[in-house]
Amino acid sequence: MTTPQAPLTPEQRLAAEQQAQFARVTRNVAIGGLILCPLIAALPPRKLDFYTYSLGVGFYLSADHLCEVRTGRGLLLHLGTSLGFGSKPSTEKPQEIQKVLKEEREKSRKMLEKPEGEPEPERQGGVMGALRKIWMGDEQEGWKERRIEEEKKAFEEGKTYTDIILGQISDVVNWDKKKGGDNENGGKKE
Repeated sequence: MTTPQAPLTPEQRLAAEQQAQFARVTRNVAIGGLILCPLIAALPPRKLDFYTYSLGVGFYLSADHLCEVRTGRGLLLHLGTSLGFGSKPSTEKPQEIQKVLKEEREKSRKMLEKPEGEPEPERQGGVMGALRKIWMGDEQEGWKERRIEEEKKAFEEGKTYTDIILGQISDVVNWDKKKGGDNENGGKKE
C-alpha cells in the first residue's frame, strides 16, 4: 500500500527530470571511460607518460563512479572493507586471538629455556637437537662473531660485499670437494 504523494510543482518535476538525465549521462560517460581508457592506453605508441597516467586516472574515476552508483560506496571503501580496514571488528575476537598468541609464545619460550643441569639440545639427541643440527649444520657457538671478523678482515684487504658473497657461493658449490667427497672422475679425492 503506497502512501499518496503530494503533487510535484512544475519546478520540482523539471529538477527531478534534469537530475535523472544528468545521472544517465554520467553513467554512460563512466561506462565509456571504463572501456575506452584502457583501449586508448594500449594503442601505439605505448609509453608511460602524462597521457597514459591521465587515462589511468580516467579509468579509475569511471570505475569508482559506477561502483558508487551501484553500491553507494567507492572502490577504496570496498577495498578497505575486503581487507578488513573499513569495518570495525568486535573487540572480543582480537582480544581472544591475542590471548591465544600470548599463551603460545609463553609455551614456546618455556620449551626453549633449559634448566641449569640439562645438557645442550644437540647432546640430548631429541627432536630439538636434530632440528638444530639440520638448521645450523657444522657451525659452532659464536659463528656470528667469527663471520663479522672475517668481513672486517676482507674489507681491510679491499674486498667488497660482492667479493664476499661470490666467495661464499663458491664455498657452497665446492662444499663436497672440501669434505672429501667424490670428484667428477668418480674416484675419491686424493
